[in-house]
Amino acid sequence: MAVRTPVYYDGTDIREVSSSDITKIKNRCVYLWGGSRSVNLSVVGSSGNLRRMVDHRDTASGVTNHVSSFQTPGSTTDRGASTTYDRINQSTADGGASDPGDASNRKYPLFLNSGNLQAMSKQDMLDTFISPAIDILVDGNDRDGTYRIHTGTSLGSHTLISSTPVFIDQRFNTAFHGLGAGGLTAAELLPASTDQPTTITNYYLHRTNQGVYDGTPTFNIPLFLRTDDDIQTYTQSAIDSILSDLIDWATSSQTGYRIRYEVQGSGVDGASYAGNQRGSAMTDTTLNSSAVVNDQDGGDTYRSQRFPAGSSETETTYTLKIRKE
Repeated sequence: MAVRTPVYYDGTDIREVSSSDITKIKNRCVYLWGGSRSVNLSVVGSSGNLRRMVDHRDTASGVTNHVSSFQTPGSTTDRGASTTYDRINQSTADGGASDPGDASNRKYPLFLNSGNLQAMSKQDMLDTFISPAIDILVDGNDRDGTYRIHTGTSLGSHTLISSTPVFIDQRFNTAFHGLGAGGLTAAELLPASTDQPTTITNYYLHRTNQGVYDGTPTFNIPLFLRTDDDIQTYTQSAIDSILSDLIDWATSSQTGYRIRYEVQGSGVDGASYAGNQRGSAMTDTTLNSSAVVNDQDGGDTYRSQRFPAGSSETETTYTLKIRKE
């Protein structure tokens, strides 16, 4: 690993950039990546390539009928119904983010080596700027161009990717038969289906806007060696292009630098992945008890059915994770 300190021209002399400039160049890499990401997430209808999530719901028993009295119905079914959500798809610019190369050994900024000016190598650039910038991008906080989960369709400094939720937590609708806060009341009609879901929480995919981490960082722009062996200061657009090409190439396809996302599950549907959580945890909840509803139609039909009731309990907690690999 070789961390270098580039040089710049201050109008009078050639000087090494400050540690603050080094930090700002790293932050500039974060900013540039936020505007031209080589790793993206999208929301699809189904068959997304990130790990699927499952919403479980408890279901009611069957109906017990009798001609003269209410009978004891069967049991509810724990996690008797489910819906699978595989709506998050990850894509990378493996074919588009090509190796920037450095055939002339003078593409990258100059630094002082034993008093002599020397161009940084591509590996020097990775060690000094790109790898530390990627560490910032994957630290789990809101960083330019990274994705996160949120429970609403609006979130400050973020862009909603789709109004379609990537996960929906549903539970048995206790209000359907008066099993909620109002107490237990008889139902006039028992449902045809034992699965009567109601939505508890929707979860949406958002992307952090460019500039959230450190605005638009500026710094003393380094020098480079021209093909005629003269020394020149990069233009801002030229150094931006170099940094952007390097971080896009590294994060899309280079082992040890790649940025990747995955969905982790903790609980009934467990699966562990390395990385840091991005945004809200997504919880799959059910109910922890049951209650019986009796219904008599005024004739000789006595109907009984047991429904999910009680308080919520968490089956699985899902998290969107980001990592450097």
